[in-house]
Amino acid sequence: LPGLSRWQRLTGSGLCVLLAALCFGLAGLCVPLLLLRARKFALLWSLGSLCALGAAALLRGPAPL
Repeated sequence: LPGLSRWQRLTGSGLCVLLAALCFGLAGLCVPLLLLRARKFALLWSLGSLCALGAAALLRGPAPL
């Protein structure tokens, strides 16, 4: 993603943060039913973590060579 402008990186990062918050929020709703819906909780939590890592990676940008 070295060709992205600063604005595009900020927009993509903001979108990833919103998706991460949505996934974490939905995972939080599954906590009372954790024994019944453990797979759903794990999937939502993992997707939220991936989105949060993606947001940080977009903000940081590519590594210099």
